[in-house]
Amino acid sequence: MTSLLQIVKRLQELSPREMTIQGLEDRVEIGPQSPSEQANTTINRALIATYPSARVITKASQDKSNLLITYRPLFPFAIDRLTGLDLVRVRLLTKNYISSYVIGSGWLCARDGLNDALSEALGLKKVGDFLSESDYGQFVPFGRICRLEDVKNHSGFVNYVASRMNLNTVLFSGDLDDEVGECLLVAGSHVDMPHVINAKKQDIETLVTGELNPEIRLLAHEEGMNTLELGAFVTEDLGMKRLRDSISIEYPDLKIDFMASTPVAQALRPYKEDMA
Repeated sequence: MTSLLQIVKRLQELSPREMTIQGLEDRVEIGPQSPSEQANTTINRALIATYPSARVITKASQDKSNLLITYRPLFPFAIDRLTGLDLVRVRLLTKNYISSYVIGSGWLCARDGLNDALSEALGLKKVGDFLSESDYGQFVPFGRICRLEDVKNHSGFVNYVASRMNLNTVLFSGDLDDEVGECLLVAGSHVDMPHVINAKKQDIETLVTGELNPEIRLLAHEEGMNTLELGAFVTEDLGMKRLRDSISIEYPDLKIDFMASTPVAQALRPYKEDMA
């Protein structure tokens, strides 16, 4: 039998807490908190997903999973009461005795984590790590510095990325005719102003990420950096699926499923353009 404590300790090894950035720490959100209680909690089936949406939690309860592992937390900030959908999700978890665990942003930086899964999916050659300071004062590999095997301009690069990721749209800012040199790859939606400025100091002209805040996108544009945004969940799902594959090998007695986090928004063309 596999206990919750065994799985938590293994996940903490895969996603070291000292690599935490932006306050996204690993933790058991719902379920036993003390090591002794976790040691006495047996896990038979787990579900891994990027975000603990109502759809994900419903699947966990229907499949009789007793552990949900996610990258994003139920509660990114402290709250003093449960209402609305938060209350529904917590009730589903507690009613069905499902513990929920957030692997934390250490999994973004860690070897074979979110960034490495994304770079491999894109077929890019890694040439170095992009370092940034963690919440614990250590410099950690926040992103991956990569190169294309074939020289392309950004127009060709956007098409290449869309094809590799099976995307209908890629949000681009910059000059499509610029040649692609070294690019910075960061999964999710973690890029902030210092990262853009430091990347420019390292002569990195291209950023590939999940999602940028509007002010960060504007700053990158003003700094002359080309940006490709693929969608936060799109870039994070790859690493969470890889986590499922890794844990499944280590714990063959467990049934471990993965559920993709489908984006809720779509890019649509106005009908009037087709009717003109």
